Amino acid sequence: MILTLDLGTTSNRCLAISSTGQCAASAQQEFKQYFPNPAWVEHDPTEIWTSTLTVLKTVIDQIDIQNVSAIAITNQRETVVAWDKHTGKALHNAIVWQCRRTAERMQDFSKSDQTLIKNKTGLPTDAYFSASKMEWLYNNVDAVKEAALTHSLCFGTIDSWVLFQLTQKKCFTSDPSNASRTLLYNIHSLDYDPDLLTLFNIQREWLPSIKESNACFGYSDPSITTKPIPIHAILGDQQASLFAQCGNDTHTIKNTYGTGLFICASTGKKVIDSPSLVSTIGWHINNKTTYAVEGSIFVGGAAIQWLRDGLELITDASESNDLAQSVKDTHDVYVVPALTGLGAPHWDSSARGLIVGITRGTTKAHIVRATLESLAYQTKDVIETITPFLPGIRCLKVDGGATNNDFLMQFQADITGLTVNKAETSETTAYGVAGLAGISCNIFTEKEFRHMLSTKTCYNPTFKKDKIDVLYTRWKKAVQKSSQWIS
Repeated sequence: MILTLDLGTTSNRCLAISSTGQCAASAQQEFKQYFPNPAWVEHDPTEIWTSTLTVLKTVIDQIDIQNVSAIAITNQRETVVAWDKHTGKALHNAIVWQCRRTAERMQDFSKSDQTLIKNKTGLPTDAYFSASKMEWLYNNVDAVKEAALTHSLCFGTIDSWVLFQLTQKKCFTSDPSNASRTLLYNIHSLDYDPDLLTLFNIQREWLPSIKESNACFGYSDPSITTKPIPIHAILGDQQASLFAQCGNDTHTIKNTYGTGLFICASTGKKVIDSPSLVSTIGWHINNKTTYAVEGSIFVGGAAIQWLRDGLELITDASESNDLAQSVKDTHDVYVVPALTGLGAPHWDSSARGLIVGITRGTTKAHIVRATLESLAYQTKDVIETITPFLPGIRCLKVDGGATNNDFLMQFQADITGLTVNKAETSETTAYGVAGLAGISCNIFTEKEFRHMLSTKTCYNPTFKKDKIDVLYTRWKKAVQKSSQWIS
């Protein structure tokens, strides 16, 4: 079997996945979110590693470790950790992909620099990505500067941080799917780019080496896993989900409803050039690169979390389904959950969240329903942008925790006019990287892996075009009102 570490934005999970695709054991643990300033988001790297260790050992205790062939890692992307290579200790809290502290810095780049960045990386010049977070850590944290002077500084995304700990400081490595999200990696030459390193004042020696996505990245230390286990695949979380849901099929599209929303499609050998979409590396396997096009939305499931923890309108995310269906519509209330700015296709870091259309008759049910609908509207925004490049798409494959919300899934089908297929398992991110590891280790073939992930529920669209047009026009008006709120 494969032990999969699924390192998310709000929790870490470990799954033991058998050669027939069964989940033999699993464990999950949430970790704390830190918000030191408005629109700033941080994690404690030590807590991330501790929770990873906890879920890993919990699963190991439930299985026969002798049956484990490999460990696979999939992770939240763009989040940056700085640590000391000699001590293995973090030098500051991790700066999370959602964090907007470097938004101003990214806006200061000239048009020519922005064009250079987009051409080399496929990414817009936005604080979402890793490079400006590294630059901020170097400029603002004394311990990071000191580590740089002593040549002991490591900058890495969460995959490389956990790999470093899992191998007891033996491996400082990442893969192209994660490297392509840093703004430092040229997706055409498949290497860190000297011009980009210079732009962000980053030294190459601070960064992990890069191996193919299905490479053997090293071995877990026996003190952690009883025996050394090869770590045989690493993929960023959305690429892992894409590998599971669509593979190399360029005629399907997927959306993962996690903390954010991530709409992706494989584009094969072709790099899509769009000002409002992300072109990225899906995976690099056996000397072949599969590219992908992606619309990254900052706030998806996090909006439901905000209803629960921030507004206290619900006590559990599952309540939102029944509340939404307790009213026939939103009463013309729209929620734009730009809690950390707007991602694709708007890329407006100065946008802020908005609730509009409130009247004396508005109830919490209307606000909850409008928040759920906002996830579907944001998804439609991206799909409308992708389809000119990939015409003929009729189906949206979905995964992630919010797909358990029947109201949301039906509204998603209705507002997009696409059939929505929900996977048998909501853990397609974990299954995607486990599939890559299993194929690489000859545990199963790719064809056998594809048969493991069947469709559980199919949602068919019911809205007529004129209704879609009315609702979607109002949504776009609300988005316009939320944009450029911060001067």
